[in-house]
Amino acid sequence: MDSKLAMKIYRVMCDVPSLEKDMVVGKGTKGEYKAIGEKTVLNAVKPLFIREKLIIFPSKTETVEVTETYVDGYGKNKLKSMTQSNMTYTLVDAETGESIDIEVTGNGADTQDKGSGKAATYAFKTALSKTFMMFTGDDTDNDHSDDTTKKFDKKLPAEPKYITDNEANLLAIKATEKKVSMKAILANYKINSLDKMTKEMLAHANKYLDSKEV
Repeated sequence: MDSKLAMKIYRVMCDVPSLEKDMVVGKGTKGEYKAIGEKTVLNAVKPLFIREKLIIFPSKTETVEVTETYVDGYGKNKLKSMTQSNMTYTLVDAETGESIDIEVTGNGADTQDKGSGKAATYAFKTALSKTFMMFTGDDTDNDHSDDTTKKFDKKLPAEPKYITDNEANLLAIKATEKKVSMKAILANYKINSLDKMTKEMLAHANKYLDSKEV
């Protein structure tokens, strides 16, 4: 028996336009990337869904929240939060009641409360764009994770350079000669050991010790 739903999906696939990425996510940040807006996808498929009498809705959602802290290159604690939504969308032919399920996964990164919304939006766009072959002009497989990291690295500030053991020893000797407590020096830079001292801190500490009379 012929499937009317399959023919309707085929007609939508034939008539829906190919889409180009029209928005920038995280503009001005190290993680900036291009994407297709949800409005763009909906405007492309909605008239065709109305013509073919098709309905799509989320019928199942499984959400996993992952939150962890990490220390950046400057010793500051940062929060990283990721929401993963495994979504099932049901596509229904309103005329016949025939339906199929479309299973997709969406990820959303946010440090506040927008992670689930971002994940669901990404999943919805993916369900539509992949089902109806709405090519974006870009292939995600062309950008490897390593390549993307290299692009981002160009925008990242240089990580602080820490002093060597020899420089630490020389500083300790100079502090002793000047009768200055190393504990006080470390406290001045809000660190608790010399292996956390940067080259910039060392230059400042040496300048201070050189100016101090015994």
